[in-house]
Amino acid sequence: MKLEVIKYYNDAKNILRERCIDVKKNDITINSLIVNMFDTLKEDGVNVGVGLAAPQVGYNYNLFIISYNGWEEVFINPKIFSYGININMEERCLSFPNLPKTISRKDKVKVTYYDKDWKLRTKKFKGVTARIIQHEYDHLLGKLIIDY
Repeated sequence: MKLEVIKYYNDAKNILRERCIDVKKNDITINSLIVNMFDTLKEDGVNVGVGLAAPQVGYNYNLFIISYNGWEEVFINPKIFSYGININMEERCLSFPNLPKTISRKDKVKVTYYDKDWKLRTKKFKGVTARIIQHEYDHLLGKLIIDY
């Protein structure tokens, strides 16, 4: 089921600015939320975005998803460590339609997180995937592209 993406100008509750809370393993709403978030990223089977954080659809959870180049992953309670060199690149955000922004981000990240099966993972990512992870992680901290 597609969820409504909260736009910054309609964020009456300021959820996009809140720091998120950790997801509890026994929270029975998480699996359906994850499915709905992936549905929200697609329109007629085509991705309208590459990532989505829970606060963007009204949930104050440390959770984001990525769907990029045929690869999909769920990041629950992530901890991110950025490293490498800064790269400037244009980004877009579903909560800020029609507002491209050039942002400097590290080209590599190391992330510890739980996947959709609650398996603890630690992985390194680089390039565009590292950038997407940093963008979505910012949402969990209440940081938005307009803050850069």
